[in-house]
Amino acid sequence: MRLIRLALFFAGTLSAAFPRLAVVSIDFDDFAPDTVLIGEVFEELAESGRFQMVALGDDSFLDTSPDSLLSSLRTLAATRGVDIFLTMEILTPRQSDRTLLRNDSLITYRTISVEVLGRFYSSAGNLIGTISNTVEREETLPYHYTPDTHRYAILSARELASRSILEVFPIEITFTASDSEVFTIPAGIDQGISKGTVMALVASPTGIPEDIFGYQHLRSRGILQIMDSRSTHSTARLLSGLLIDGGTVTAIEQSAPAILFLEYAGIAMSSEPGAGLEDDASDWSNNVRLGIETAKWGLCFGGGVTAGGLDHSSSIGIDFQFGTRIPLNSPSLGLRLTGGAELAFHMQDVRSILLASNATAIAVAAVADATMEYLFSGHLGFQLGVSGILSTSINSWTVREYTGSVRDAEPDELYYTELKQGPFGVHAGLMYFIF
Repeated sequence: MRLIRLALFFAGTLSAAFPRLAVVSIDFDDFAPDTVLIGEVFEELAESGRFQMVALGDDSFLDTSPDSLLSSLRTLAATRGVDIFLTMEILTPRQSDRTLLRNDSLITYRTISVEVLGRFYSSAGNLIGTISNTVEREETLPYHYTPDTHRYAILSARELASRSILEVFPIEITFTASDSEVFTIPAGIDQGISKGTVMALVASPTGIPEDIFGYQHLRSRGILQIMDSRSTHSTARLLSGLLIDGGTVTAIEQSAPAILFLEYAGIAMSSEPGAGLEDDASDWSNNVRLGIETAKWGLCFGGGVTAGGLDHSSSIGIDFQFGTRIPLNSPSLGLRLTGGAELAFHMQDVRSILLASNATAIAVAAVADATMEYLFSGHLGFQLGVSGILSTSINSWTVREYTGSVRDAEPDELYYTELKQGPFGVHAGLMYFIF
């Protein structure tokens, strides 16, 4: 993808008069944008609130050679008052086959991919930016139905339109920085900024610094989130970074960041020993958890994978949680309150040499979590939390004999006849901001 960033909005010159944009097709083979596809892209761009959309009707389909395309666009711009054109083209659908061995059978999978190309031109015929998007779908052969390549093209075109808003037309604002925890920027709903918008920050000096304070202003950088937006101004908080009071900074719209974390997770366990074994009342499961979550203040969600266990027992769990992320002293200190569910696969050693496999079982748990986050650099931080766990009890274990038969394990074949997670756990580890 070739991208030339176009700044549509600037501090001090912001206007509610949005550029007039039209969508046209320049593809006239057997698989080309039609009225439905043009309409879907038109609707996606209109919903962004960034443009004043211009419906061209039959003029949306340009029957012209590549050499005369720019001349046709300039003519349309003059007669229909268009500032920006998005030209659409669909490449011929591609397909590829692969054959896999599955359950003693050969199964052939066919992948269908549809790529849509978009180019943005100014009213003068200058190329602003180029973007492409591909949608792929895989089906087994023989088909139970004919692949709907037209629908795939529409999905690809809508995704292209959605991506182009951030990649080709990000909002750009220049303002004077404040070191306050909550600060105001001179742009709002009239300029396309809404609550929840995320913007990257970078120092924007007007010239060579004249003193030490000017050089200090160059340290401003980070990520901000719009907390509230009015007609002409918005309030914001930092998600990461540092702002030096009085310095000039430029904010450019970007996609929301995420948090990747790696941590130790200790979980209290209750257990019943196998027949003939002594009870151990101090079971504590040691685990490692790798996860990812959204990093915006307010509503957050994410999940992770946990692996660990006890002596003679191990488990792998997958969890999903959602809740809220509360700024205590943004951007460095935050509190995350979440709840969710976990599905855990447990396995333990067996005491009988007559069995061909370990004993296995599955447990489901509800989880409530409170985590303190401390960000000590632009990207790296530390988190510490406590969890409440309400889990199902595992009292039935499955084993397999050498004959191939599968059955429930007997108490004298197990180290634990019953395991249950909870009622609490603790976790601590490192977090990394991805942006």
